[in-house]
Amino acid sequence: MSVMNIVFNNPVYYFIRNNLYGLFEKESMMKHCIVFIISLLFVLSKCSSILNAGDVQNQQYVSSKAPPIDAMTEVRRDVNGKLPAYIVVDDGVEYKVPFTPTTNFPPEGYKGDFYVDEFTDAKIRELWKVYSSKGTAFAEEGINAAKSRGLRNEFRVTGTVDKFGKIDPNSEVDLSQIRRPKYFGSKPYAENIAKLDPESYVVEVEVPASLNEIQFMNVPEGSTHKLRGWYIKGSGVKDASGKKVRVLVVIVSGRTIEITAIQSPYDKLYDYNTVTKKYEQIKYPNATTEQYGIRQWRDYHYQLVKAGFDVLNLDKRGHGISGGYNASNTVQQARDIFRALDAFASGEKLKVQTADGKTLTGKAASEALWDGENDAKKFPIFLAGTSQGSMVVGHAMHFNFIADTDFDLPIPEERKPFGYNIKGGILLAEFVKGPGYTSSSRLMVEAALREYYHVAYINSGEIMRDIGKWPAVFIARGLWCFSGSLEGTLDLYQRVKGLKELVVLRGPHSENEFGAENIKFLQERMINFCKEVMRGAKSISGAAQFNNLRELVESSPAHWEASMDPNLPFPLP
Repeated sequence: MSVMNIVFNNPVYYFIRNNLYGLFEKESMMKHCIVFIISLLFVLSKCSSILNAGDVQNQQYVSSKAPPIDAMTEVRRDVNGKLPAYIVVDDGVEYKVPFTPTTNFPPEGYKGDFYVDEFTDAKIRELWKVYSSKGTAFAEEGINAAKSRGLRNEFRVTGTVDKFGKIDPNSEVDLSQIRRPKYFGSKPYAENIAKLDPESYVVEVEVPASLNEIQFMNVPEGSTHKLRGWYIKGSGVKDASGKKVRVLVVIVSGRTIEITAIQSPYDKLYDYNTVTKKYEQIKYPNATTEQYGIRQWRDYHYQLVKAGFDVLNLDKRGHGISGGYNASNTVQQARDIFRALDAFASGEKLKVQTADGKTLTGKAASEALWDGENDAKKFPIFLAGTSQGSMVVGHAMHFNFIADTDFDLPIPEERKPFGYNIKGGILLAEFVKGPGYTSSSRLMVEAALREYYHVAYINSGEIMRDIGKWPAVFIARGLWCFSGSLEGTLDLYQRVKGLKELVVLRGPHSENEFGAENIKFLQERMINFCKEVMRGAKSISGAAQFNNLRELVESSPAHWEASMDPNLPFPLP
């Protein structure tokens, strides 16, 4: 059976899901329908052998090595449909705890590492060649499907509620016009992050434009962008000798997230629609909130600094206060991490503003951040990312430990790994499991992105293949996260050879939507993990233990995302 047959397993459910969740964000619903119908006809033509055999694989929810599911159960936010579940007993009461199913399976008799071998960069590009060779209509469909991420796409809501903080990110900027942590201490926000303002710096680093921008957006070759965000100093954490050392956690936010956007504590993520009988997401920005979720996300920064870690969060290219015209190229966003680290050490192309309003450049800026450390490869670092940020971390860890690979260029080349002092990778709402464990439509879009637009978005199979070479890995996700199969996350985790922990929570995709108890639990586990790695532990204290998919689901704390909480009224008031 060819890879074309394999990757388009179970297309109907996931094409509908991805249209509903805005895979093609800027296209009309009519366009969604046209893309779906054309793709479905193509899928049916390629999968006739499977369909004629009864399409038995499409009825599976987990692989044959996983315990069979106990039931199907209704999931509200943000699925609004049924998912498979295992029965879990909490305090003597049985609950159906749902999780994201597996949809792609190796064909019978397949030899090899299916979820790696069939989804490498080379195989994705091969898929595009086969796909586009079917004729202009099919090639155009793939290109159009990828257009919203391959052409100019930016997220710019900062400054829509309060004009202070609104800048032109693609021009020269006075750093005093960027919101600092103390801005969020005033009412009604009253965020903890404001307490860290004395230790905080607004930072700006310079990075090169991408081939995608040069070729498709008329950006002159040799152009650069300025990336901006916050660097917050911590008090240090203990290393294996018991000495306190400075350790940096580089945080890469998810897609659309802007680090200095406003969220009112009185606004909600969703409302219950009494007509559709569904929980529906509220659209932002509005009069009081620029972006939902950023308030909780800033608290992750606060908790890490409170625990002693330095924290860096630059808005990614095409997001918020950072320049750039394409918000999707996770390869370039990964490279930007190392460009920033080099700037912190050398002072080259670096500008910072201190808490007392001083603007520093060059060596003075470097000394303010890193106290004179001039070797970027010596500073101890963790890379942490959520959702799209996890893809960025996946690429960055690959570049650092395996090979510096041009996944976004027409002819990918490999060079030796970077070799920075990275202690571990932290993957929240992870997408690193790769395209084999996610939807068929994502693979089609990725093929067009890489081959036509020179953008790499999701991690290809190489990242999962080589995760065993990372020194330590922390993974956390919601059980019914739409990023892909829970079984895929377990597969990813089981490939890790170093220190590791996997946390699953009873909630959807975003780590900010789990509810206060789950968020607190996740923050505590993440910080404990980093401290254990730094002190040279042989294992992670308190980490959940499990041997299969059922036991993994059973390891989830008995706290539910609000719309699914059996102890709360339905619908929520």
